[in-house]
Amino acid sequence: MKKPNFEASLKELEEIVEQLEKGDLKLDETLAKYEMGIKIYKRCYQILESTEKKINVLLKDRDGETYTKEFNLEKTQNNNNKTKKNT
Repeated sequence: MKKPNFEASLKELEEIVEQLEKGDLKLDETLAKYEMGIKIYKRCYQILESTEKKINVLLKDRDGETYTKEFNLEKTQNNNNKTKKNT
């Protein structure tokens, strides 16, 4: 059985959230949907985490040679936060 991809999992999670927000479900149905939603959320998070580890950035050095460097989301976010604070 093929694992669901991120988009399919996210769509499924959105549908569960809509159902829960309507408030039409019985308590046991609500609990079951909530538990399923948590499982799908964890799956989405794992997919994103795995994908983040695979991303590389293509860069050029001063001589014009290209090389790849592992993308560090946390470092990028920290740099963006510092830039925002300085403006």
